[in-house]
Formats: sequence, structure tokens, C-alpha cells
Amino acid sequence: MENAFRRRWKLVAGLALLAMLYWPAMFVATHLPIRTTPVGDPYSIDKLEHLTAFAALAALLNALAAAIGLRSWNHSAAIVCFIAVYAMLDEATQLSPRTPEVLDWLADVIGATLGVGLYSLIARFWFVTSRAERPAE
Repeated sequence: MENAFRRRWKLVAGLALLAMLYWPAMFVATHLPIRTTPVGDPYSIDKLEHLTAFAALAALLNALAAAIGLRSWNHSAAIVCFIAVYAMLDEATQLSPRTPEVLDWLADVIGATLGVGLYSLIARFWFVTSRAERPAE
């Protein structure tokens, strides 16, 4: 029993550390005064970058919540709502040459929703698979 408890808290600590490294790095990256693609470039991957970064953040926060024991859909919805508010603040605090955009915020929220959804699918598959492999008691 002690071994399972220790493993669980190692997972929680690892996920918390990863979140504490990823989130500030993402914040700094969204506020650096660089522009990776020219304004108005139709081939810009800006929205895909927003979607991916916030999907990863949402999946990471959802994994951390689940490791702590918060596994209901309410917690996942709260994570998406929290990220939506954070993304709004993130967009609003960007300085020139970066500009706050509603479409960037929308990409952030869609990314958070996809991240939570993807995490839920993987977690459900993992649970079913690990349960099937567990020996009968």
C-alpha cells in the first residue's frame, strides 16, 4: 500500500513540476516581442501554435487534477473555463509588436477544449486497457 501511495505522489509532484515549468515558459513565449510570420500572411501557423500550446496546458492540468483525485467532467469544464479567462488576460497583456486578437483567444479556448477531450479519451483507453491486463482477484 505504501508503495502505491508513494508512486501516486511522485506522479503528482512530477506533473506539478512540469506544469510549473511549462506554464511560465508559455507565458514568456506569448509575450516576447517577436513575430514569427508576417502580419496577414495566409500561410501563418499562428492559430495552430495557440491551439497546440493551450491544448497541452489543458491536458497537463487535467492530468494533474486526475492524479490528485479530481476526475469528474466538472473539473475538466472548470479547467477549460479557467484557461479561457487566463487566455483573455494573456491576450490583453501583449505589447507591440504583438497584438491581442479575438481569433487567438478563440484558438486558445478551442485548444483547451481539445486538450481536455484528448486527455479524457487517452485516460479512458488507459483505464480500460490497464483493467483488462490486471489479474483477477
